[in-house]
Amino acid sequence: MAKTVEIKKDGVYLDGEKFFLVSGDFHYFRTLPGGWERRLRLMKDFGLTAVTTYVPWNLTEPKRGEYCFDGRANLMLFLELCAKCDLKVILRCSPYLCGEWEMGGLPSWLLKDRTICVRSSDPGYMEAANEYNKVLCDKIRPYLHTNGGPVILVGLENEYGSFGDDLEYLQMLCDFYRNEKIDVPFVSANGVDDFKYINGTLSDNWNGIDHGADPGSIAQFEKLRAFQPDKPLMSGEAWTGQIQFWGRKFYKGGDGVKMAAYFKKALEMGACVNFYMFCGGTNFEFTSGALHSVGNSAYTPLMTSYDYDAPISEEGTPTRKYYALRDVLDEYLGKEKREHIDPDFEIQSIEKITLTESAPLFSNLDNLSDKRVKANRTICMEDLDQNFGFICYRSEIRYTDDRVRHLIIDGLADRATVYIDGKYIGTHLRDAENPDITFTVKKGGSVLTILVENMGRINYGHRIYDYKGILGSVRVNIENADGSFLYNYANNMRFTIDCLPLSDLSKLSYEKGIVKTDTPCFYKGTFDAKAGVDTFCDMGGWRKGCVFVNGFNLGRFWDVGPQRTLYLPGELLKDKDNVIEVFELHSPKGEYEVSCLDHSLLCEEVNNDLLSTDFQLL
Repeated sequence: MAKTVEIKKDGVYLDGEKFFLVSGDFHYFRTLPGGWERRLRLMKDFGLTAVTTYVPWNLTEPKRGEYCFDGRANLMLFLELCAKCDLKVILRCSPYLCGEWEMGGLPSWLLKDRTICVRSSDPGYMEAANEYNKVLCDKIRPYLHTNGGPVILVGLENEYGSFGDDLEYLQMLCDFYRNEKIDVPFVSANGVDDFKYINGTLSDNWNGIDHGADPGSIAQFEKLRAFQPDKPLMSGEAWTGQIQFWGRKFYKGGDGVKMAAYFKKALEMGACVNFYMFCGGTNFEFTSGALHSVGNSAYTPLMTSYDYDAPISEEGTPTRKYYALRDVLDEYLGKEKREHIDPDFEIQSIEKITLTESAPLFSNLDNLSDKRVKANRTICMEDLDQNFGFICYRSEIRYTDDRVRHLIIDGLADRATVYIDGKYIGTHLRDAENPDITFTVKKGGSVLTILVENMGRINYGHRIYDYKGILGSVRVNIENADGSFLYNYANNMRFTIDCLPLSDLSKLSYEKGIVKTDTPCFYKGTFDAKAGVDTFCDMGGWRKGCVFVNGFNLGRFWDVGPQRTLYLPGELLKDKDNVIEVFELHSPKGEYEVSCLDHSLLCEEVNNDLLSTDFQLL
């Protein structure tokens, strides 16, 4: 008998039998593979019947035509583990995911074509999307329920009504997947507002709504019922926590009482609930995104941690929310109330890892530069085929006089540290009220160096076309002796540009001892640990940069808060001779050392002034 998945008015049917669907988001790519099964078993024990996950295009096809299904991008292994744990899968396939992920999962190489309209029927975009989707469909087809696998639903696009209204594009995606024999129902999620829902959905698909897991959201189900009376109610995303931004407060540790009330009512209404997130995770490397719609509408980068205050934490342990929500589900299913007993989970602390070697960035440019070009104007990352990391602009300035120069950087994205003849002179931040950076040119000429960090491409809304580096010009206002200014609109020219993705540190030239400097520098040390046991790197004494352990980039740290620790998965650790490398843009506030804790620190006091002297060298 053929295996089938059907959506009827009263629910989901597998092979003709009604299936009780309750699910939660767990993004496999935000956890290393060694931690997948442990988290899946917690989801199964909770009572979930399905796992929801995205597939990030930019991690899967980092360069056009070059695909990656290894390591934390190993989608097939993840699907096999879901089946092993007897969990069905709702696979939100892309091309766009949002998810507070870099550029919403779209690959930045799309931006090299300035004419392209992403997430639309634009032929240039669809050509790239279809190339990718063909590879993806070949990978996922064997895992469909109709072929004996765990995937029961496929999600195409996400929250599309919040971006555009090209319904032809949505239909093209559906038609492509159907032609590739993806024969399970398609689902989508949108806001419940008429504008978002009507512009972002196809009536043939099963459409859910996104909202907070809060009793106040229950009324939105009635509006959804009016939109699609022939299908079950579905919460595409019932938000269990909050997004985590640098420089903004984060609260972790909610008891889940309101969420439990929401869950109880939603189950009674017959709604299929998907909790977002159910498992927290980590934006390893440089994969965190950004928004441009928070507070004062300035660019706001997201943190490395994606703990989200979810029912299962970033490190994979159940929280109070987990048990509060589990009690509701147990009661609904007529199960006996269970004790709240945490599973055995080992985590370690490591005292004081002393860093003993140094590698200054600027003396290692030849070793780290992925591409070097000379140009008479600034060029952005995307035009140099760079996805993530840093880009360094060096410009030779002729000596003409001793007047003070006031630096102007037009189109900065996102954060620049500035140096004249190797001396640090200030920091500029995108969309901020920046300090006046001044310098004079020495006789014989000076070298102006601007190191720009990509802090994460915007992942939501119309500003998703988020180019990185210096998008305009570098120029100076020249101050006369009487305080007036020269009328000057000249550009700085004669740039040497180095692409620094920091994807491979193996060629760094370290020297013994610590170089105490206010310029960017790598510091290295070694340490012993319990192999396979998680921990957290405490970066409380450092200012801004990223941490590598045994060659793997754990992500960014930044002393503006609230995140102080970086999650270090145990599978990265050996018993002996682990290597830690700290890339510090400024200089530490204390000793050149790192400790590891047996708990996270994600809710520290924040410094809302991202340009305060707290992270300038004092």
